[in-house]
Amino acid sequence: MTDHLHLSGVSHGYGDRQLFDAVHLVIPHGEHVAVVGENGAGKSTLLRLLAGVETPDDGEAGFSGNPAYRVGYLAQTHGMAESLTVGDAIDASLGALRSLEAHIAELERGLSEADTETLELYGSLQTEYQLREGYAAESRVEAALDKLGLGGVDRRRTLGSLSGGEQERVALACLLADPAEALLLDEPTNHLDATGTAWLESRLVAHRGTVVVVSHDRVLLKKVASTIIEVDADRRSVNRYGNGYDGYLREKAAERARWVQQYEGWVDAIAAERLQAATVADRMGYGRRRDKDKMAFSFKSGTWQRAAASKVRNAQERLRRLEENPVDRPPVPLKLAAPLGSVAVDVSEPALEARGVSVPGRLQPTDLRVEAGQKVLITGPNGAGKSTLLSVLAGVLEPASGSVAAPGRVGYLQQELDVPSRPELRLLPAFAAGLGGTIDDHAEDLLRLGLFRPAEFHVPVGGLSAGQQRRLALARILLGGYDTMIVDEPTNHLAPVLVEQLEAALATFSGTVVIVSHDRALGEWFDRCAAGAGGAGAAGTWVRYGMRDGGLL
Repeated sequence: MTDHLHLSGVSHGYGDRQLFDAVHLVIPHGEHVAVVGENGAGKSTLLRLLAGVETPDDGEAGFSGNPAYRVGYLAQTHGMAESLTVGDAIDASLGALRSLEAHIAELERGLSEADTETLELYGSLQTEYQLREGYAAESRVEAALDKLGLGGVDRRRTLGSLSGGEQERVALACLLADPAEALLLDEPTNHLDATGTAWLESRLVAHRGTVVVVSHDRVLLKKVASTIIEVDADRRSVNRYGNGYDGYLREKAAERARWVQQYEGWVDAIAAERLQAATVADRMGYGRRRDKDKMAFSFKSGTWQRAAASKVRNAQERLRRLEENPVDRPPVPLKLAAPLGSVAVDVSEPALEARGVSVPGRLQPTDLRVEAGQKVLITGPNGAGKSTLLSVLAGVLEPASGSVAAPGRVGYLQQELDVPSRPELRLLPAFAAGLGGTIDDHAEDLLRLGLFRPAEFHVPVGGLSAGQQRRLALARILLGGYDTMIVDEPTNHLAPVLVEQLEAALATFSGTVVIVSHDRALGEWFDRCAAGAGGAGAAGTWVRYGMRDGGLL
């Protein structure tokens, strides 16, 4: 087989939690793949195994083919030392290309006396340099930084002086400065605005090599991927689907319908065989006849009883075979069912009102009035001040000037979650912390919400994936009984199906919602609701604001 990424008989997990069981997967060179699945199913682990960053417990994983084939990997967190400057990071990403340049320059100095072997080596290096578009590497870096909102960044700045989102964008620009034949990217759009996401999409679509991307961005999934690989947490396997993301959704629905039909058929067959065996056995005990019929009945009953016993044995044999070859019950998919519909809305005063709030260098003096029951979406490029404004509205960040009035209970979901202060704490107690009530009540609420299965309630929060951490924070705000919810990039790290269910829950919420998001599909959903086409139950009025250079437009 030609160049390809693969898993061969891979079994892998962490502690007593098994993610993959004897998994086989081949991704040939040139295929564009999106990896989907529930949060915590193992999508990021799959990427690390394919990239060779992590070694499987059993089996083989990584790349097979030409030794010169390069695999580029972008993790959710870049892993570079914060003491590095932006220039250092760029130089490191271009190190192999600059070594190639130096080798070519060294050979050029002696070309007049070069032998055939040296000339052939020089030609092959020149070809490689041209194929990698080495002459355009520096301009690619500048273009990437510009499209990712970092065009004016000083290369002497340390990574530690940048925000988390800026650091991730530097890492992405470095990865694409000298793109490898295979690009493996884990949630690359989390810190990108609409311009950056559109630019990344075009780069990935145009990439002639392999692309494997984990993403919650539904638009990107549809545009970039021809193949979908689903990580199945219940079966500890991976499944391949063709015909893009829409084809995956159709096939997934049909696959589940077939599974449900097979399971129900198996259950019905079990019940039918048990009923038949019980009915025949019962009839074998029935045979009271009048005395004058005893002789005739005695003769016939022996024959009938032998036939009936044979039927019972046959039914029991069929039952045994059915029970030895069970059809697994289809797992109940996670489905967010947030009870958000009924909070008291006092329309006599605004739910939020900011007057002249400002933060030096981040937020210009800003006024914003959000009416009770209103749904507000704030969009804009990176660095526009959106997250700063939300932090001020939520009371987390003290403004240098101005004031904020929020008469009701306000819940806040921030974009970047803090590292758990007690990583050993189990999920259920972490969810219940500070909420009052009994742990049993909280378990019932969390189970009814549909974001976690009971088996996950006992997982330490330090062992949760980024998506599971996000779901935990989301659960606390959705079940907190808030009048107003302020949510910053709510779709980050969430599986697409959960994003759609979150949209439906927010649409029917009678309280107030303020959202900051770069998610284009969420923006389209918001505009449909604002136009009255958001479906039944869409509550309140819908207002979209743009933001740029620290001020609302």
